[in-house]
Amino acid sequence: MRLLTRYGEVEVHTLPGLLKVSGPTVRRDLALMEEKGLLLRSYGKIAAARQGAEMPVSFRHARNTEAKQRIGALASSLIPRRPLTVALSGGSTVRFVAQYLAGRPDLTVVTNGLDTVGSLLSRQLVQVVVTGGQARPLSNDLVGRGAERTLRSHRFDFAVIGVDGISPEKGLTRHSVRGADVDRAMLEQADHTIVVADSSKFGRVHRAKIVDAAAVHTIVTDSHAETTTVAKLRESGVTTTLVVVPPRAPETAPRTG
Repeated sequence: MRLLTRYGEVEVHTLPGLLKVSGPTVRRDLALMEEKGLLLRSYGKIAAARQGAEMPVSFRHARNTEAKQRIGALASSLIPRRPLTVALSGGSTVRFVAQYLAGRPDLTVVTNGLDTVGSLLSRQLVQVVVTGGQARPLSNDLVGRGAERTLRSHRFDFAVIGVDGISPEKGLTRHSVRGADVDRAMLEQADHTIVVADSSKFGRVHRAKIVDAAAVHTIVTDSHAETTTVAKLRESGVTTTLVVVPPRAPETAPRTG
């Protein structure tokens, strides 16, 4: 999916060499991805089904892992060590925040993220409250009125959410309208708000707006974030903190026909 996002179209016969897997594995996985609506296959080539399409969270977990882990470590350190109630959304970056908070017996965490729940329960120390709602498979979180109702019945010292897009002009956005509604409820119920997002989310705008960028207190991202966007966010009053991540290894371009 990263190759398709970058190049638009890729010849199938180049994939075994690029991905270091067998031809049958490629064909099987492409068939599954086509079934999920992620790509289109024709005449020995593959292309993204639509530009900017949302990838299942299982695919996102493997992207920019080092950056997300470092972002999670820094974001978790911003939450003071005292009894607090914290809201955490779902998402591949928030999952790392949850992993670093899992050893905190002083916290009560309310979340709609099913993967987040698993990370929090790994140490069996945090008190975890799971919202109601309808499960959304692409993001593996709970959305809808049940989730919003649970969130609005609490006040949070901190809320930490992940987003799909960050733009100083268009705000914080997600692919899912229902997901954006839940994130907004978290932020509105919190005294302090933190957004965690790796640099690939900067400059992207999706259909569902959560809030204006200036409505949150802190954004934690990585050192590859576009400098102009970071400067504009800081000018608007948002504390934008960058964690240093080593330069990405150069990627060999596939044959695209």
